[in-house]
Amino acid sequence: MDSFSFVCVDFQKEFTLSSGSFYKKRPMVRFTKEILIPFLIKRKIRVGEIMADYRHPRWGDKNENCVPGTPGFESEIPENIKRKPWIKAMNSPVWTRKNAGTVKKTSWPYPDIAGFEKWRKKNVKTRDCILFGLTLDRCLFCTAQELTFRGHRVSVIREACDTYSGLKKEKDVMLKTPPVGNWIKAVSWNNLKNNIK
Repeated sequence: MDSFSFVCVDFQKEFTLSSGSFYKKRPMVRFTKEILIPFLIKRKIRVGEIMADYRHPRWGDKNENCVPGTPGFESEIPENIKRKPWIKAMNSPVWTRKNAGTVKKTSWPYPDIAGFEKWRKKNVKTRDCILFGLTLDRCLFCTAQELTFRGHRVSVIREACDTYSGLKKEKDVMLKTPPVGNWIKAVSWNNLKNNIK
């Protein structure tokens, strides 16, 4: 399956479990767990993964979230289909941090363009890139921009993404209008799966 590269963003328990700081009821969680992931496992399709490490120090959030060593940091992507993840520390995937993703002491986030580029070359090997994960209005959007800047044609699986609020109406509007609609093409799962060989 060389026609697409799949990349998952922030599909972590901080977002998906009801005890998580970023939890909202989002339809994409059930779809991704019950339909998309089993399909990827059956087809032996590997997924590039971008995960969040939002502990302090960090600009923007009063509370720590997605802290390594806690359930909230854990990924919902099974080990047998995911590649080594890239750990980001801000909405944009180029921002990381010292000891990202480990319980070791960290420091303020910083941009690591060379590190992200190295990860991208190993994980996004095709021009066409299919995104899924959370959230459309934040990290998926920033990831789509960074991948587009690097020459990829970026699509998102409509059923496998949601906004932070989880509201379908909000998602539908965002996928059709700027700025999100300028950077991401929405594809339905039925259309996409029929094009995967």
